[in-house]
Amino acid sequence: MFDRAFNIWDKLRTSLWFVPLVMTVLAVVLREVAVAIDASLDDGWALQRWWLNSGSGDDARNLLSTLVAALITMASVMFSITMVVLSLASNQYGSRLVRTYMSDLRTQLALGTFAMTIVYCLLILRTVEQDIPPSEVPHVSVTASLVLALVCIVTLLLFLHVVARSTIAEQIIQRVTDELEDSIERMLPALDGRSCEPAPEDVLPCDMAECAATVRSREEGYVQAIEYEDLAELAARHDVVIRLDFRAGTFMCKEGWLAKVHPAHALCPAIEEAIRENILIGARRTPTQDIEFSIRHLVDVALRALSPGINDPNTAIAVIDRLRGALARLMGKRLPSTTYRDEEGTVRVVGDYTGFGGIFDAAFHQIRQAGAPYPAVVIHLLRAIGRLAEHVRVEEQRDALLRHAGMIAAAGLRGLEEPRDRADIEEVRAAVEDKLRRTP
Repeated sequence: MFDRAFNIWDKLRTSLWFVPLVMTVLAVVLREVAVAIDASLDDGWALQRWWLNSGSGDDARNLLSTLVAALITMASVMFSITMVVLSLASNQYGSRLVRTYMSDLRTQLALGTFAMTIVYCLLILRTVEQDIPPSEVPHVSVTASLVLALVCIVTLLLFLHVVARSTIAEQIIQRVTDELEDSIERMLPALDGRSCEPAPEDVLPCDMAECAATVRSREEGYVQAIEYEDLAELAARHDVVIRLDFRAGTFMCKEGWLAKVHPAHALCPAIEEAIRENILIGARRTPTQDIEFSIRHLVDVALRALSPGINDPNTAIAVIDRLRGALARLMGKRLPSTTYRDEEGTVRVVGDYTGFGGIFDAAFHQIRQAGAPYPAVVIHLLRAIGRLAEHVRVEEQRDALLRHAGMIAAAGLRGLEEPRDRADIEEVRAAVEDKLRRTP
């Protein structure tokens, strides 16, 4: 249930409407508070305070009307700037990074401040009649609208500063890296010395292929979360074994194989429905259980930078540096198990285990393929792997890094004719492989 709730929260925090909507509701509350304060004050109290509005009803209505018109204009400018930035980010760094911009709380608060102020001014405008004398005007409410308008002006200036900085490549890479590191800290506990997950064939019943029934998906989309513990409890209650040959982030077709249940005769409609309810499928991938989700975002930035239209190897090198930092922290974590047992130790659920090899594949494969024509990128990738050797904790990590070091060097040497560049790659490769082999 935590993963399902986190998935809902992730949708809310990466939307541009949630925070402004909450702040719009806050405008209604603020209006009620301001009107109540005005009602509790003496008629002449506000007229004696220089810092409060002290005009007639016509003056107050004119002020509020001007504020509403000006704020709507500024809000339109802000929304236009936001759309332009999202469009530029999509073209320059990939459409998937639009999600990162939309999740920026500063942008959401800026939009919400304008929405709240406009709604508040409109609500106060309704309470101010045209011909009422100054003593009956809600001066505190009108003054609050002016204060909120001044806050909007400051917010617009700060928003322009944030937008200007957000287009810098290093800032974008840092944003995506922060999300990746949050996922690592949230999902993964510290490594406890366990090497790797056992192969499914070692824990599944020997007649799983022949004596299992298939549960098919009724939805199409990406697997966003799998409630393994609930599935294990379900399997223990009905004395069955459930096999899942996919993980979070996998695309599931309608009527695709969602699960295998052993033994086949134990499968009933209630179990089928419960399995479907505990596998959340949606239109897009999310970082709820998918550690490769944010890695893919970083890789997308590097791939765009290495494309012929942009040709910016330095941005790709910056991505490699951030990937190395995140992977170094990840190598000190234990990857979540996909084999679940009941209280008696009987295997009940077996899922698809990624392993460090799969994570390194997601981080390095595409950058290696796109960066092969750039010796600087190839050498930097090899050196990054060499620095990751300092963080090796288990043999699985060392073997995966050795494999990638060989593939990266081979890709860089394949089409390279300059002897000095080839010698540099060979030299770095030998040093990296030696360092990995000597890692305890």
